[in-house]
Amino acid sequence: MRVGFISQHKAFFSIIILLAAIIVAVQGSAFYYYQKSNSACPSPCQGSTVTVETLINYGNGTSQWINRSNIPSSWNFYDLTNNITTVQAIYYGPPTSEHLVTGINGVHSNGQYFWSLWAVCQKSKAWIATSVGADAIHFTTYHTLAWFYQAANSQDSSNWNPPVAGAAKVTMC
Repeated sequence: MRVGFISQHKAFFSIIILLAAIIVAVQGSAFYYYQKSNSACPSPCQGSTVTVETLINYGNGTSQWINRSNIPSSWNFYDLTNNITTVQAIYYGPPTSEHLVTGINGVHSNGQYFWSLWAVCQKSKAWIATSVGADAIHFTTYHTLAWFYQAANSQDSSNWNPPVAGAAKVTMC
């Protein structure tokens, strides 16, 4: 009688261990696929790409649109600008770790002109002068951006002209 009881317990424990192993395997698989899905990916996802339109307006009637559909989503706008143009910039290390763009494709800021940074606000379909530098712009917010070489006639960006003549402009997005 005792041998039958021990055999039953061994079978019961074997079934419990087998069920536990199956549950762990299923949970491990589910976690793996969850981690690989976009919903589990930190924003922006490493390895994903975005489409970005960039306008370079030289302020003399010459403009250039550069459309890219394979930009790593981990890049910021300075990274993109440095990839599609020849950039001259002053780097400010920690704690800000930012670049001040002083020239694009050989056109340099001076006492009268500077490079301003603009983005299209999707809500209003209008241009807005950004309140942050290119290093702080990630492609989760804006996908159409512009550099505009313009006169430094005012420190107040609400007085600036948008990079596309006659385009709508907003001061808040």
